[in-house]
Amino acid sequence: MHRNKIPEKKGTWMEEWHQKLHNNTTPDDVPICEAYLAFLRSNGDQGAYWSVLSNAGLTRSMLESYDRPIRTDPHFFPDKKASLIGEFENYLKILKAVHSGADLQASASAASGYVPGGAKGYLGYVLANSNGHEILPIVEASVEARAELAPVLRNSRDVLYLDLALETVVRSAAERGVGHAGPRAAALIAPLLQNLALSLGDNEEVCYCLKAWQDLPHSVRFGEGFGKDDALRAMAVIERVRRALASVSDYVSQTVGPVSQQFGQAFGCEPWAVTLFPEEVVRGGPAFAVSLVLSAAEPHFRQVAELGAWQIISPASCWGRLEVVPDLHGIQEKVYSEPTVLLVKHVSGEEEVPLGVVGVLSGDTCDVLAHLSVRSRNMHVLFATCYDASQLGDLEAMAGKMVACETTPAGSVKWREADAAEVAAHAAGARQAAARGPIRVNIPKWSGKWVVGMDGFQDGVVGAKSKNLAGLRGRLPDWISLPSSCTVPFSTFEEVLKRRENRGLAGDLAKAIKAVQPGDGAGLALARCRDLVMQTPVPEELQNALRQAMRDGGIPVPEGEQWNDAMWALKSVWASKYNDRAYVSTRKVGINFDDVRMAVLCQRIVPAQYAYVIHTTNPTNGDAGEIYCELVLGLGEAIVSGTVPGAALTFVARKDDMDNPRVLLYPSKSEGMFVDESLIFRSDSNGEDLEGYAGAGLYDSVTTATTVRRKVDYSSDPLMTDPEFRGRLMRDICRAGLAIEQALGSAQDVEGVVDREGKVTVVQTRPQM
Repeated sequence: MHRNKIPEKKGTWMEEWHQKLHNNTTPDDVPICEAYLAFLRSNGDQGAYWSVLSNAGLTRSMLESYDRPIRTDPHFFPDKKASLIGEFENYLKILKAVHSGADLQASASAASGYVPGGAKGYLGYVLANSNGHEILPIVEASVEARAELAPVLRNSRDVLYLDLALETVVRSAAERGVGHAGPRAAALIAPLLQNLALSLGDNEEVCYCLKAWQDLPHSVRFGEGFGKDDALRAMAVIERVRRALASVSDYVSQTVGPVSQQFGQAFGCEPWAVTLFPEEVVRGGPAFAVSLVLSAAEPHFRQVAELGAWQIISPASCWGRLEVVPDLHGIQEKVYSEPTVLLVKHVSGEEEVPLGVVGVLSGDTCDVLAHLSVRSRNMHVLFATCYDASQLGDLEAMAGKMVACETTPAGSVKWREADAAEVAAHAAGARQAAARGPIRVNIPKWSGKWVVGMDGFQDGVVGAKSKNLAGLRGRLPDWISLPSSCTVPFSTFEEVLKRRENRGLAGDLAKAIKAVQPGDGAGLALARCRDLVMQTPVPEELQNALRQAMRDGGIPVPEGEQWNDAMWALKSVWASKYNDRAYVSTRKVGINFDDVRMAVLCQRIVPAQYAYVIHTTNPTNGDAGEIYCELVLGLGEAIVSGTVPGAALTFVARKDDMDNPRVLLYPSKSEGMFVDESLIFRSDSNGEDLEGYAGAGLYDSVTTATTVRRKVDYSSDPLMTDPEFRGRLMRDICRAGLAIEQALGSAQDVEGVVDREGKVTVVQTRPQM
């Protein structure tokens, strides 16, 4: 098509066949190609085309029944006849080679002396039935044969070629069988994941996915007769599988792409072919077959799970020009001159919403409690994730146009084209509603104390995290624990800078702060500020006061190198005042980033089996009568940092029915964050939880021991295997959230942990914004 300048235009025969071939080529493509050649040779005679198809047993209704249907008749290009005949004669050879099984027969014969006995029965079945209609047995037999061959792959090149031929049989069979399978395509997921694992060097994540799928009930694995809860469990596994497939695709593109580009240029290939080559390597590999089957089965799972195509993270209506961008991180400092709705390919959850943006739509998942999510709700910006590729495609087609978007009570997003006058009217109304004076930040003076215990957690001395913990003492049920804490007060770092020995550092820091200006150079200037903070020595008086306050509060005092780690963590929190995200966020609302003063809350890390985050008013719909919770293995940073993709165990409970929490999503994260028993130093600044501005999550909390990320297997955890345990734990967490809200008198954003014995501890709480 490219060589003959035939456009990829919807509603044309060649584009329809192109899409079928692209998605799932089958043996039917051989007679279709022969029919098109007959059409070309007869100067566009439709009768010749249909005669060949009829002789092959293909009818119009069969062509129209494909997953990518062929509904139109071929169009004749008189000026391209000779060229197209040559092109499709060559293409026919490729199709026959792919679908004849010749590679498999030849490879099996060449490798016969090396094939283990355990593989011979499976291989014999595949050789006899490789193009048969019973898809699942072919796939399973091919995969079992590959598993038997795996230990001897290095013995002979012929064995490797046989393994590759079997891999092709699996992919071809899956493509043939997926068209009308619908939810029953789920039966192919396990063998196709095993097939993918056999083809990868690093297959750890795919093996976790395979185990999680195999742990689902039989009805789910075969796509029939399952209920909502099982469908939700299946969707969690499917999300994890999709991330694994994306990683495989990225790896292949990144490794094959540069090499193929060099070859393509050296061989004089046309640029479009060079560009497409890595993508086609992915589409021709075992990962694509898994993706194809998931796409067939997922809609039914999503329907039964009552998930819909959208996840609303920040509900709102918006009007603006639609712009498509690859990611949010690279444009978070951009200022849009007109209201803009962004369609973003990738979000992590750590980013800021750029000025002028009124809506963020993405096909990428993001934690509801990640920084970007909280910031979007605080700014009344629409933020939603779409799981339907066709809807995302329709949205992308409107790039550059003015659009109106709104969330619906059913939990979806509706959009339409809008005119400029409508957008301008809503923009004017939004500016009027947002008109207000600059946000004021009171700069607290140093209290005169290097460290204060919980009895000294007062206004102007420490931040909201410290004060709220002190306010909860004696006001919670006995089964909810509070960690022992002490805090380095506001403006302590600034006091340290005033010391004679730090005059040079103070002068250098003042120059570095002055060098921070909007633009590309801000990041380097901020990094210089952080470096200077980390060079600042911690006075002996502060260190001694901190040791004493820790002893008084029952916090273990580290010694030697571990104490040095504690001082490094303390300075790291001070330095986080100068991180890029905080600078961007404060500048947007008119706050001078250098007016921030950092109190630092010190706590012993409670040994955690699980961590949770609670919003005592549901943040996705603003319902004050419903508590919203997320729970993960390991540390809560896996939820709030936005750096660990996938969903937490997400559940809600009505405040008048706390005995019956309801699961919204089962966990799909591939990794958790873990740390050995140690200390944590938490940011507790005066720039958090201001009136009209939520600064939560902008600044760092740092552990003295190294936080590590490692693979997690939720499918073997009691959260998934023991419904009674899961229900009890969800009830306890919801009740803890309600107790904290009642003690403090307002909606709260709560973080805490659960130890191996099920003991619930609250580590911090702040007013929910």
